[in-house]
Amino acid sequence: MVKAVRPRGRPRKYEAPAPEEEVLQAALRAFATHGFNGVSIRTLNRELGVSHNLLHQRFGSKEAVWRAAVDWGFGHLVAELLSSDDESAEPLARLHAFVRTFVHFSARHPELPRLMNIEGTESSERLVYITDTFVEPIIGRFLPLRDELVERGEIRPVPPEVIFHMITSGGGALFASRGLTERLFTEAPLAPERADEYADIFADLIINALRLPDNVTD
Repeated sequence: MVKAVRPRGRPRKYEAPAPEEEVLQAALRAFATHGFNGVSIRTLNRELGVSHNLLHQRFGSKEAVWRAAVDWGFGHLVAELLSSDDESAEPLARLHAFVRTFVHFSARHPELPRLMNIEGTESSERLVYITDTFVEPIIGRFLPLRDELVERGEIRPVPPEVIFHMITSGGGALFASRGLTERLFTEAPLAPERADEYADIFADLIINALRLPDNVTD
């Protein structure tokens, strides 16, 4: 028998283990583009340029890949929302910071609002997992701000579900619907250096829309 000799130099891409972050980023983009049913483990392996069974060995199933990618993406979003929340600040300032942080994150990670557009169309175990694990805890943290501001007569008594979709759908659509934005307004609004500008604009717009005139108390 002749023993195979491994060639010298760096291993080819398919022979090298893909970094965890690279795998999860690619998986999240794929699920956000094609939906859960439109993605296969074989396709992900091919896009990463890795061994055809790497993801199966690492995660065990497509469901496990999806969950790991969701944990990675939404985990970063929740971490940024929480780190930007100064609990010692006034409620209106905290709400403004929340909106701004969400929009800024969506500009840098449009795959998250894209994924929610897909998963949010109908009830499923995947939607339950996202809402129970990430969305409802965040709503539970910031909904009391809305209630306090309404009680103090600082903002209009807009239903929470309206505010939620104003922020999430409105704040993320510009970046998630990249093709539509480019078609109507060119690619200029999507430039990374404009993320701060749009985050400020949108946060100001939401807060000003909710705010009551100074002379209105009910």
